Amino acid sequence: MMLARLPLAVAAATAAFFGSAHAAGAGELLPEVHIPGAGLPLREAVVTQSSGGSLQTVLRLSAVRLVGPNISLITRVLNGSVPGPTISILPGDRLSIVLENQLGAPLGRDAANNYHHPNSSNLHVHGLHVNPNAPGDDVMGTNVGPGTSSRFEYKLIPDHSPGTYWAHPHHHGSQVMQAGAGAASALLVRDPPGFLSHQLEALQDHVLVLQNLPRAILQKAAKASGDKLFEVDEWELPQDLWLVNGAPMPVLTMKPLEWHRLRFIMAGVSSWLHMDFGDCQVALLAKDGIYINDFPRFIATITLPPGGRADVVLRCSGEGDQVVQSLAAHGNKDVFVGPLLTLRTLGPVVDAGVLLPWKPLSRPTYLQDLRGELTAPDCRCMTPLGLGGNTKWISGHLYEGPKQYLHQWPQDAVAERVISGVDKHTYHQHTWPFQLQDDPAGADPYFKAGDWHDSYQNIVDSQVTVRFSTVDYSGPEIVHCHILSHSDMGMIGVELVRGHGPDACACDLLGEAKPVALVGLPGGKPGHALMFAAASTFLAMLGIGAATMLQVYQTVSNAADYAELPDGQTSSRMPTEPVNAGLVSMI
Repeated sequence: MMLARLPLAVAAATAAFFGSAHAAGAGELLPEVHIPGAGLPLREAVVTQSSGGSLQTVLRLSAVRLVGPNISLITRVLNGSVPGPTISILPGDRLSIVLENQLGAPLGRDAANNYHHPNSSNLHVHGLHVNPNAPGDDVMGTNVGPGTSSRFEYKLIPDHSPGTYWAHPHHHGSQVMQAGAGAASALLVRDPPGFLSHQLEALQDHVLVLQNLPRAILQKAAKASGDKLFEVDEWELPQDLWLVNGAPMPVLTMKPLEWHRLRFIMAGVSSWLHMDFGDCQVALLAKDGIYINDFPRFIATITLPPGGRADVVLRCSGEGDQVVQSLAAHGNKDVFVGPLLTLRTLGPVVDAGVLLPWKPLSRPTYLQDLRGELTAPDCRCMTPLGLGGNTKWISGHLYEGPKQYLHQWPQDAVAERVISGVDKHTYHQHTWPFQLQDDPAGADPYFKAGDWHDSYQNIVDSQVTVRFSTVDYSGPEIVHCHILSHSDMGMIGVELVRGHGPDACACDLLGEAKPVALVGLPGGKPGHALMFAAASTFLAMLGIGAATMLQVYQTVSNAADYAELPDGQTSSRMPTEPVNAGLVSMI
């Protein structure tokens, strides 16, 4: 089915307006979005909510000038605000979003796997389990050019997980300049009546969209892409401005000992957050839009990578302020260190008692527990991030096109993936969320076997084994690093869910070696099976040479030296193809 394309009657006028205003240095002609000063009450975004089983809405991508105390810059936003409007729907609803690209005529360079086409766009509903084919969550085949619009249609399954999601532009090459510079909206799947416990249902509920504007990254992306719109001087923007619902350091006021539900959406560009809540009592409720099994899980900190979400229930005792801040962690230089917001307790004590255990009475098919020996994977592949000779690689490859597939997974199957490099990269998987099979190293209670994610990073454990169910849909599965600068520069790939049975399972389809289906892999723990398959591949490819053998050894043993993405590389393929590091098991 072809995605409808809706030409805008005002496209030419819009393009002329933005182009002439900026070229003349008259940025003041653009609409202004005011960023308030620090310490003001937390603002809530405008909510557009479904009714009668459906919601039709419009998201308008346009240029504005952000102005505030020591802030003045031109950037791109949704519906003239930072963040954009909150979209609220129910499981089973039909959601129709028209994305209107009101940016000017095409600007910038056309360069594969580098920043390019800063005014081209599309839309991703991050975390939703919906059809990945057009007119659904198709982010590789759909291009919404300047002055045009496209309609995206999503039909949620009746038992879709209620939770916290978000929507943002996802055009390859322009993610930093759009989603990373303010264009993002919260997307909530509401809890149906009676789904939650009475205690949880009665809580005050707050959505907090965390965004940052890292000046150096945005300036670099604008320059590399030839962008003529983004404009900022160093005295007009702090080095790294963090906003919560469009404001720096807002204040959320609550009564002492009163439980509140906070939904955090990490819509930042690159840094991750190690969030501490002072002396407040915090219980984890959900991650990436999926409720945990052991609420209340009391935690001291939450780990939010780019794209990740966390729902917590918290309370603070006594009158006063508690600063929610991101702390340094394990000497990691990619964590943001600094304050984010203030929790202020004021007024009479409201002792709401202890939190009672709760979990969903049932889960949809795509969220059934996949752990244990009784659930054998039908297909098993490895997905190394940034290993070998190029730190941009996923499974040894840069992005090569919307139909150049890394792996193929059978439909209606249990898929197992071993991901390496998640200490340096945020792994994000579209359409099908994945379940942690083991407790990661580090003993952080935020991560437990059985938890579900769609965006995952753990700086103390570089490898993770996950499983997911390829149910409900077939078609492309997008995988990428959600550090948006990495993704724009090639750290993104397309996989395919298609077919049934052993012949539909194949790993590393882009590699030189022919994918191998290993029937009846030896039993035991998944790690043993993977090592057996890796050894077989290693022996079969001895003739490739010592350098390639070393790369395979590094991939299997997870002993590679991870590094940050180098600047200025634009090649869409690596110089020499690696040995097939994919490992396939048909069981």
